Amino acid sequence: MKTRKRKKSPNYVIAQENGVFVARCPDLGLACRGETEQEALANLEEALALYFEDLPGPADG
Repeated sequence: MKTRKRKKSPNYVIAQENGVFVARCPDLGLACRGETEQEALANLEEALALYFEDLPGPADG
């Protein structure tokens, strides 16, 4: 039997503040802005990708 490890997506919230949308990932302390909810979320997804890219992997020690 094969087992697969599921990737868990970080939790996020989106709120409108001072005329812009802010997407926050409180678990990691990241926040991104955008003109729309979709733009704020896309910016947060990009920030998350960069955040996880910079973490050391198993081969890095």
